Amino acid sequence: MKKMFVLMMFVTMCIYVSSVIGNTSNNTCTVKFDFDGLQALAFGDSVKVTDGILNVAHHTPNIDIKKVEDGKETMLYTIKSEELKNHIINISVPNKQVSPTRYFSTDMTKDSSDFKWCLDIENDLFQKQLYLKNDKFFCKIHFLTGEFITDRITEDKYQFASDTSILPFNRQIGEPGARIDLTEGSNLLITGLDKDITLPYTVGVSYKVSVTNLPPKNMMNIDHFAFYYDFIKTDVTKFMPVVVKKAAFVPRPLLCGASVFGKSSIE
Repeated sequence: MKKMFVLMMFVTMCIYVSSVIGNTSNNTCTVKFDFDGLQALAFGDSVKVTDGILNVAHHTPNIDIKKVEDGKETMLYTIKSEELKNHIINISVPNKQVSPTRYFSTDMTKDSSDFKWCLDIENDLFQKQLYLKNDKFFCKIHFLTGEFITDRITEDKYQFASDTSILPFNRQIGEPGARIDLTEGSNLLITGLDKDITLPYTVGVSYKVSVTNLPPKNMMNIDHFAFYYDFIKTDVTKFMPVVVKKAAFVPRPLLCGASVFGKSSIE
């Protein structure tokens, strides 16, 4: 009888714990950001992280905002290039004034979400601040909160080469992402457009925000990385990405992704 009572108590406790975990999961409401195409994420300001969308020919900035509920995605907003041009956009949670952070693990080789996987042009390639031309961007997005992570990493390893030399950098490269966890009673607010956008905390709902600046699929020129040097004030050697396993620099790799500037800021 005593064994039966203990068994029943154990089963009851397991059901309770499962219920608590399930309810906790359902109560989360996260806004996830991904960045693709030519844009510079600047971390030189301790108060905000700014995403400067590069003003590059044949590239079209765009922001898609989707709601995710029960595994189903629903498009809420599509913000096209004509709505973004010359705008300064702010991403904030009004009652959560916490400066943005970067996620660093104890060992990046075991954690693909570690932000160190993302290419930091200043720290990884040149080890100095390069200073960005703030007036050359198509538009700017200030993140006043959020945690920046690596969204995914390339299959290939890259090095960076010029006509005369090659840098010791030799690894896979991550695509940056960010997340903002909303709590009960809080909303994510996007301001600076013609009309403000609010993403409210909702139980069982999350949001996906895709910030892109990509060329058409049939674009032949793939030297996209060279455009970054047009937005750098400092005169530096123009190192270009090379897939390590390739014996030659031709064909050149397609690397049209967001990069990080760990020392500079964008106003």
